[in-house]
Amino acid sequence: MAKKEEKIIARTNKREIIDLKEFMLLDAKKQDEKIKKILNDLYEDKVKISERHIEKVLNICFDVHDNEIYLPGRLKVEKNGSKLIFSFSKHSNVGIFILFALTFLIVGSFATYTGIQYLGKMQMNIDLDGDGIADLNIDLDDDGICDINCDTNKDNKPDRNIDYHNNRKAIFNVLKDDNTIFNPTNQDINGDGVCDINCDTNNDGWPDLNIDYDGDGIIDLDRDIDSDGIKDLDLDTNGDGVCDINCDENKDNICDKNCTTVNIGGNGGGTSSEGNGGIDINAANLIVIFESQDKINAEDIYPDDQTWEGVTTKIPELKFTVHNTTNTTLYYNISWEVFENTYESTNFWFSVLSDENGFIQDWETVPWETTTFANRVAIAPNTTQEYTIKLTLHGTGEEQNYDQGKKFSGQIKVDMINE
Repeated sequence: MAKKEEKIIARTNKREIIDLKEFMLLDAKKQDEKIKKILNDLYEDKVKISERHIEKVLNICFDVHDNEIYLPGRLKVEKNGSKLIFSFSKHSNVGIFILFALTFLIVGSFATYTGIQYLGKMQMNIDLDGDGIADLNIDLDDDGICDINCDTNKDNKPDRNIDYHNNRKAIFNVLKDDNTIFNPTNQDINGDGVCDINCDTNNDGWPDLNIDYDGDGIIDLDRDIDSDGIKDLDLDTNGDGVCDINCDENKDNICDKNCTTVNIGGNGGGTSSEGNGGIDINAANLIVIFESQDKINAEDIYPDDQTWEGVTTKIPELKFTVHNTTNTTLYYNISWEVFENTYESTNFWFSVLSDENGFIQDWETVPWETTTFANRVAIAPNTTQEYTIKLTLHGTGEEQNYDQGKKFSGQIKVDMINE
């Protein structure tokens, strides 16, 4: 047996090799003894061999993979195929070098990661117009990933999750979980090569006209009804997704609520193009907003002293506001634009009430032709004047058959005086 054990161990200058094929044929006791003998020879009895040392060597012997361990005194035990090699590592700065290298890699990796994060965040929250508000690649949760107005092709225009009037909500070109696009921009519905819905008319990436706010394929806001590139109805001036002026509630292409004319003068105001034209209500000098339509249609009206059942004596009031958005006093005229007036008497009257030093007029006869009835009305800086125009067919207490079946159709116009 001693001869067989000598075959297992080959000593070469503080280096021992065990043939694992032969070693595995020994019983457990003999295996322990051979490992202990090798360790004692290598250590020259300067290290007390414990069961723990033997167990560590046995573990690597039975490891299915090539591996290595270190025992005291830089003694390396390496499993390499069918060989178990014992050798002392030479004293060197390898360990220090490895530690330095690992430290460098860790620091370098962190720096690289930080640099990537920094570079990534440099591309986030880009302010395109210098107003201090992020416009492009908006990162809402500061995770370095774009959430709103994402520029995917680096052309400084949003391509995905585009918001509306800077409302920080993904409204257009919304990327869904299945990688499909919801509510795309520049939709050509009828295939004529012209945009019909969510039209970006100035090529900046944000839709300007015919806005489908909820993605149901129906135009909700900023409608261009005559295809001239100018928004006509359902204007949203504050970006909340709700019509503010020129609201067409029944979608018959006629304003029903908050109808407006925006008058532009030479005192620093003027319309600014949104897309290829249109009203920018914040850039106008004088803004006139009608509560309902600015037109009056009165037909089959009875005198106001005839109050019996079944007759119509009431004419809806016309209400509007005039806004001076500048820091200087402005002046304007108010006119009747008469389309038709078939009343024969002077009994079809109107009156004007206002506040904030606006024009006031007691009952007067409605004119038969277009007439300016309020000249050079002043409105103070940053002031809003509210107007109410009332109409009536004045009763004389006598028979008024001469006004029976007559009608009136006209419109109120407010025009700023250019000075």
